Amino acid sequence: MNKNFEEQEKKAKGGVRLAREEVFKLVFGVEATESASEELKQAFDIYLQNSEELIGTLNENQLEFLKSSIDGIAKNYDNIKDIIKKNTQNWAYERIGVVERALLIVATYEFIFKNAPIEVIANEIIELAKEYGNEKSYEFVNGILANIEKSKK
Repeated sequence: MNKNFEEQEKKAKGGVRLAREEVFKLVFGVEATESASEELKQAFDIYLQNSEELIGTLNENQLEFLKSSIDGIAKNYDNIKDIIKKNTQNWAYERIGVVERALLIVATYEFIFKNAPIEVIANEIIELAKEYGNEKSYEFVNGILANIEKSKK
């Protein structure tokens, strides 16, 4: 992929979608290594040091979204995972794919702890599931998010 196309693609995602995708990638890295929430903050610090080019493409709102999401997820990591576990019927948390777990963590944080509208979060998370997961990932993630939404009411 050429650099101009990558830059255009990043700009097209706009808003917080690009920042949300970066949050997902960081959470994915932590989940893939079965690390603790403290390691999410460490991963974020390393990410900031090593991603000057990407950071330069983020506007102030996107960067703030990225930072506040990582802080919030790290602070609420165990609670977020508990919420997901309670809403995955007949699935052990550990059996959920890493992509799906990371997406659910990001979505659950935004929906439960930031009170963001589930419709917006679900749409973007489902798009990320289609991009990074397998052909059934988005259905699984959507189902769990629906359960989380029902349990919040």
